[in-house]
Amino acid sequence: MPAITTGDEKRERQTRPEPALAPASASDKGGAAHGAGESAEAASRISLMFPVWQTSIEATANLFAAALNDGLKLIASSLHVQATYLKNVADSKTPSELLRCHLDLAEQSWSKSFSQGSKMLDHFRTHPSSAVR
Repeated sequence: MPAITTGDEKRERQTRPEPALAPASASDKGGAAHGAGESAEAASRISLMFPVWQTSIEATANLFAAALNDGLKLIASSLHVQATYLKNVADSKTPSELLRCHLDLAEQSWSKSFSQGSKMLDHFRTHPSSAVR
């Protein structure tokens, strides 16, 4: 029988909250003033750390926004190049004109992606410390 009693005691201890960890009720410590004191203390701790976090988050967000903006410009210009390519293919009359359309597409796509891609990477090269801080 002692084995059952110890198992019951263990379960009872696990389900019972510890007195030090149990939250105090509003009536025990002065009502709403106690809750306001805790929230003010928590807010002061957050306000001490928040400016550093906010600066870091804003710098990182601005960095990625600039890179995203350049990426969207690349996509828009690529769509324009592809639309021009399709128009030129439709207008081509000879195989040599068709080949010229393909070569123009390859050249324009390569030059656009290289120039815009290097622009996007320049944002990360010029501002590495602002994203890390």
